[in-house]
Amino acid sequence: MKKSFSLIEVIIFVSILSIILVSAASIVTVSLQQNKLLINKLKARHYAYQLLEWIKNQKDLDWNSFITLGTNKIYCFETEGLAWGPSVSSGSSCPLLLGMYRRYAAFKKSGSDGSTQIDVVINISWSELGNTYAVPLHVIFSQWE
Repeated sequence: MKKSFSLIEVIIFVSILSIILVSAASIVTVSLQQNKLLINKLKARHYAYQLLEWIKNQKDLDWNSFITLGTNKIYCFETEGLAWGPSVSSGSSCPLLLGMYRRYAAFKKSGSDGSTQIDVVINISWSELGNTYAVPLHVIFSQWE
């Protein structure tokens, strides 16, 4: 006489196996989404620090021109090659960098006489999975720094 599994045992085994596989697939999906978010955040940080270094270089080249450009304005930087972009009234009106990131820097004069320091807020933002994420940097520049 041959021994075999009953239909009930096969159905229970297949049900348990399918629950395990569906759970594993959902865990993998969530992990991939989180990895993509972290990759995009890392790219945004790279673009923010790249812009910060470029602005530092512009300040070191000519402080007087830097003061003139940094008079309470917001500049867009929509290309990977950095150059002074258009001045806008709001960072949300800047074009997208690589079709995803919105990169801009807001300049504001500060200090006792209004020309000794420039506050710069660099912001890289992007939308992903229905949420908006941002990487802000705030730096204060002075002539002797």
